[in-house]
Amino acid sequence: MKLSERIYAFIPRHIKNKTIVKTFELLRKLQKLFRRNYSTHIAGNEEAFATHLDEIKRCGGYIENQNSYRDMLFGKTTMQYSGCEIFATYNAIYSLMDRHIMSLAQMIAEFEKDGMVLSGKFGTAPKAIRDFLEKHGFQTEFVTDETLFEDVAKRCKSLILTMYNDRNDIRGEVHTIHISKEKQQYTGHNVYCDGRVVGPCDSIKELLSRINGGKAKGIALIGIDLIGKYM
Repeated sequence: MKLSERIYAFIPRHIKNKTIVKTFELLRKLQKLFRRNYSTHIAGNEEAFATHLDEIKRCGGYIENQNSYRDMLFGKTTMQYSGCEIFATYNAIYSLMDRHIMSLAQMIAEFEKDGMVLSGKFGTAPKAIRDFLEKHGFQTEFVTDETLFEDVAKRCKSLILTMYNDRNDIRGEVHTIHISKEKQQYTGHNVYCDGRVVGPCDSIKELLSRINGGKAKGIALIGIDLIGKYM
């Protein structure tokens, strides 16, 4: 293996998932210190989102085509570029409730206040997803140990997975998807951001093996259940 290839492989191969999540948390906290105000985005995002509703309906209520969201802003970038964590959260809530607790534009506004990393250029911190869900009345489990993924998946009704697109090359970047669950089978949504889903699969391991030709590698899994006012 060339030296450059070993360098690009070092983070996904050798840096612990916990460390990656902690790094995102540090960047999240630094982002909050800047106290930038993105409140002007919400009106335009509400208007733009209305143009996507027919497509979402055709996809059974899920957002599957992130690539078409160049018209919605997230921090200093767009939802097409770095909105995968928010799309995954939106899809996960829909899978549990068959409806939404707020509009996508409102959801974006909340993550712009807390959760966004590097003004949106690195998306949203994984633990910010968990915090958002718990704030709004959902029960969650958060794990970074891949050996625990299957147990969490079996216990929880809906899932959000943060992963490396390529376990051997950090240039493949990090992506977050929602995984719906039906009869102990799992389907990944917005996996390629172009309308394609992956699954159904019998396990999270099988699902990962079918993403990017088996190159995907898990970083963190959030299991989600309904509690309290949503029961």
